[in-house]
Amino acid sequence: MARTAEGAALTREHQRRQLAIRAATLRDLALLWPTWETGNISEFSAFIQLAEVLLNARHQDSAGLAAAYFTAFRRAEGIPGEMTPKIAPRLSLAEIAANLRATGLAGTLRALRAGFSPQAAARSGFVQASGSAGRLVLKGGRDTIVRSTDADSRGDGLSIRIPSGSPCAFCRTIAGNGPQKIRKFEAHDHCGCTVEPFYEGSKVPAANERYEREYVEAQKWARENDVQAVGTENDGMNNYRAYLASRAGA
Repeated sequence: MARTAEGAALTREHQRRQLAIRAATLRDLALLWPTWETGNISEFSAFIQLAEVLLNARHQDSAGLAAAYFTAFRRAEGIPGEMTPKIAPRLSLAEIAANLRATGLAGTLRALRAGFSPQAAARSGFVQASGSAGRLVLKGGRDTIVRSTDADSRGDGLSIRIPSGSPCAFCRTIAGNGPQKIRKFEAHDHCGCTVEPFYEGSKVPAANERYEREYVEAQKWARENDVQAVGTENDGMNNYRAYLASRAGA
């Protein structure tokens, strides 16, 4: 958590603006989505070409916003010296194509094979495409802060995850780990988390501390209720997911 009220306010505003960029992107993407005939695989490449222009423009908007935030945050926190932000590189067409094909195209085709109408299949595919598109766009801001923080000797390369809304178990687990040297920001589709630089004297936000306690409590709950995940890719996180689900249904 920022050392100053001004720094904390900057972080909140930065997250709000990043999410606004994502929302604007998805509104524009919705206008491009009907440019390919639902289920026509050959036409999807033309949609990708249009989407690449949009996503890279918004990706750079996200990166620019993050660079300005990083500079303002250092100043507000009283960090000495100048530090030029490290802007995230543009997205490649290959990365955009791979993500949109794996979500939007594949999701639409699965829905058609399951018997959905073309209209319903298109809606299902768009929801999945919007998740990956939003993640790619916000990658600009996240990577800019991570790269800048990693290069900033004043902070030992530390930063902390700032969740948004009601985060999932994955985001809660990472946020609960506190300040870390993040080489790559891990985000899932539809994720709204941002990242804040962590300097000497910074504190772990109360929400992050709560997620750390929840994770520990979730493991205890799973043992006591004999529902421990065993042999999964991440037993601890799956216990956490079950714990949160049990609380939601209580």
